[in-house]
Amino acid sequence: MGVLGVVLAGGLSRRFGEDKALALVDGVPMALRVAEAMRAAGLHVVLAAPDDRLACLGLPLLIEPDDGPRHPLRGLWAALGEAEEVLCAPCDLPWLPAEAILALLEGPAPTVGFDGERVHPLLTRRRAVDRPAVEALWRQGAPARALAEDARRVLLRALWLQNVNTRAALDPQRGGL
Repeated sequence: MGVLGVVLAGGLSRRFGEDKALALVDGVPMALRVAEAMRAAGLHVVLAAPDDRLACLGLPLLIEPDDGPRHPLRGLWAALGEAEEVLCAPCDLPWLPAEAILALLEGPAPTVGFDGERVHPLLTRRRAVDRPAVEALWRQGAPARALAEDARRVLLRALWLQNVNTRAALDPQRGGL
């Protein structure tokens, strides 16, 4: 199978107030927008989540383990057990295009998205051999950005990497896009 596309949807969406994977952007749930970008880049796509609450999106589900601390790296760790190589993106990047996915697929892994100022550690391409390191970071509760230390930074447009943590981020009248 090539590289597996994984949409990470294991967060609690505390600041958003509801499950942001289901929040509509231009009439499409955010998680599906990310999945569509991955599909347009030629990837088979799964949705990593802690349970089946997002089955309504129609994507194959990869259920994260329920042991250990809740952490953004749980979905990546689970995915690395399913494929030799994965490209993960959080579900809250609704403006991520296929062009960005293709850029992350160029050259050797590991790669990580970079906007010129900061890395976006959950927008990453990893190999199965990275699984033990990902598990160690997850179980230690290390920040996800620790994952980016060994990755090749891929410069992407800042607009593509704007994640949505609040409803206001979706409202142009209130300072969002």
